[in-house]
Order: sequence, then C-alpha cells, then structure tokens
Amino acid sequence: MKAILTIAGIYNILWGLSVVIFPDFWFSLAKMEQPNYPVLWQNTGMMTAMFGIGYIIASSNPLRHWPIVLVGFLTKLVGPIGFLYYFINGEVSLVVLNMHFTNDIIWWVPFGVILYNAYKHDYLLDNEVIQFTEHDTAELLSWHTTNKGEVLLDVSKEQPVMLVFLRHFGCTFCRDTLTAISRYRDSIEKNGTRIVLIHQLDEENAIAELKKYNLSDIEHVSDKELILYKGFHLRRGTITQLFGVKEWSVFLKRGIIGGLGIGAPGDQDPFQMPGIFLIFEGKIIKQFVHRTASETPPYMELAKMDIPVAG
Repeated sequence: MKAILTIAGIYNILWGLSVVIFPDFWFSLAKMEQPNYPVLWQNTGMMTAMFGIGYIIASSNPLRHWPIVLVGFLTKLVGPIGFLYYFINGEVSLVVLNMHFTNDIIWWVPFGVILYNAYKHDYLLDNEVIQFTEHDTAELLSWHTTNKGEVLLDVSKEQPVMLVFLRHFGCTFCRDTLTAISRYRDSIEKNGTRIVLIHQLDEENAIAELKKYNLSDIEHVSDKELILYKGFHLRRGTITQLFGVKEWSVFLKRGIIGGLGIGAPGDQDPFQMPGIFLIFEGKIIKQFVHRTASETPPYMELAKMDIPVAG
C-alpha cells in the first residue's frame, strides 16, 4: 500500500508539472484544438500535483490517511465518467481515453484495495477494543461520572438509569433520538427512571448541541475514548447498517422532509452504532442494541422497570 501511494504520488506530481510547464503538449498528443485559456488547464495540472503530494503523505500510514485515498479514488472514478459523456456527444476523441487510463483507471483497483483494508482494519481494531474493555458492568459504571459529578454506578443504586448511547450529533438518526428523548422525558422521569446520555463530544460542545432539543439540563457523560461504548459491546456499523435502503428512506423522510438535517461528525466516529440500556444497581435490566442506524427503539417500554424498586 505504501509503495502504491508513493508511485501514485510521484506520477501525479510529474504529470501535473508537465501540464503546468507544457500546457500544449497533451492537446497536441490527442490531436485536439489548443485551449483558449491555457491557465485553466495549468490550474488542473497544479491541482493534480497537489494530489500527488497528498498521496505521498498518505503513504506514511495508508490505513490512517484513508480519507486522502478516498478523495483521490472518487476523482479517478469521476474523470472517466466525464470522458464517456463527452465522447458519446462527439466532443472528445477516443485517444483521450489513453490519458484517463494512466491517470485514473489503472488506480481503481489498488486504491480500492487500500480503502477496503482501511475499512476492515477499523473493524478488527474495534473488536480488539471491545475484548480489551471486557469488564463487569458495575466496574465500567464506576469509572465514569456524569456532567454533574455523580458516578454512574452510584446513580444506578439510587434508581433505574436509562443510558442512551448516541451516534454523533450530526447524524440524522441521532437527532431523531434526541427529539424523542425530549418528547418522552417527562413521562420517563415520572416513572422513576433517570435518563443519562452518552456521547463523544466534550461537555461544552455537547451542551450547545443539547440546547437545540431543550435538553441542556439533562445528565450526560462524555466518552470520547468510547470506553463505555465498547464496554457495552456497541460496535461500529457496517455499510448496510449505516447506509442501507431503509436508512436512505428514513433519512429522506426525517432528515430532508422532517427538517432534522445532517451535519459533519467532526472528531466523533461516524460509524459508531447507538444503543439504549436500562441499568439498576450496576446491572443491565433491559437493552436495545440497534440492528440498523435508523431503527426506532421503544423508549417508554425500555424505561419501565418490570420489577419493583425498593424505596
């Protein structure tokens, strides 16, 4: 992977510089008319050279720098599609395909392999983290405190606690969850259950997000290292779990039509799956682990204790 990215980087830099220094060369080779504004073509060459620098940087750690590879892969995918469109309309000759073959098509497989390995690596690492955090529930709860300074284990000994693990605040389905929590909060708390949100943001930014749903005063725990997530065996979602047909349908219905929208995850893991757990006296009483990102939990049913609580 490192070798492929290094070669791709050197190739892109050399090709880009050739366009900048000799802007007429490739048009002459393709037997096409010279451009009226060669500076625009030279800018394309400069951009290609910048991609080359990006690939060389990514070669230092291909699995970590997969976003650079992804952007490069997408540009190399779109280029030949554009060529096909213009070729069908008779605006470019077939000889231009030679340039797309060396610039784009031959990189599809190696770049695709790198992206696949990065994808698999994160999931293998996720499994290792879950195994590493294989601890008793009470022990996990004893390590974490809410924004009000209360230890989760102590809180669960006082009354049932509904732990709501969020994905990321930019997620449409996470926003739908927060809207539902805001709607059901009074009913859940009247039944004697305490709600605690688990998220990946720092406290200041989390409160700013929660204000949008009238939840700025709700208890929450910042778990940026995902220790609680992995301790409760909440894994990263697969492509089908996160971007399946149902997810797109729900996104259009709630995100676009419903106005929930979507935002960037930032430093939050966009692949993290959510879940809800009812905890009492340091033990899991009920749980709802999402099979897909858009799945709607039965909030009121999860919040209700099936056994009497002393006191």
